[in-house]
Amino acid sequence: MRTIAITGGIGSGKTAVTDYLEEKGFPVIDTDCMAHAMTAPGGKAIPYIRKHFGEDFILPDGSMDREAIRNVVYRNPEMMNVLEKGTTEVIARDTKAEIERMRTLGAPVTFVAIPLLFETGSDGSEYDGVWAVTASEEVRMKRVMARDGLTEEMVRRILKKQVSDEVRREKASELIDNSGTLAELRSRVDFLLQKNHLIS
Repeated sequence: MRTIAITGGIGSGKTAVTDYLEEKGFPVIDTDCMAHAMTAPGGKAIPYIRKHFGEDFILPDGSMDREAIRNVVYRNPEMMNVLEKGTTEVIARDTKAEIERMRTLGAPVTFVAIPLLFETGSDGSEYDGVWAVTASEEVRMKRVMARDGLTEEMVRRILKKQVSDEVRREKASELIDNSGTLAELRSRVDFLLQKNHLIS
């Protein structure tokens, strides 16, 4: 089974790519979905968040207060490390287990959405390919501010914590420019699927 990682910075449009891949029938393991499930009411990371950050970071419904956590970890590198120890490491283990499950099911290829692949120190060599979704910083900032309601300052803080698109271009096996329309993006994905002999 071939494994292909889909990565890219915040607002680049990774979800639009993986949604399209799923529409076309390809299995996708989404680590963002894993992270959301872990920090939802009853999620496996909630006891850890409560212990290391406190009750103030848990919303009344039992989920993690994303805004409160974001305001702390993007201003304090030590707290970012604490958060990652309780989430990122668990997600990495769960991802490996899910890849093996897909392998036993006989899937010819599995896509793995990992937004912060290179930020975790990986060079992507554990995958058969890495497709990086890119877009200009201006486009990404507008998308994130509109989507998440974040301030420009917060989006810039998040971007500073992520590797540049230049680094992604150096390390990725394929690039997907998503500065244009959804139709253009899907056309580029189709091109890569054909180039990599995943569709005829």
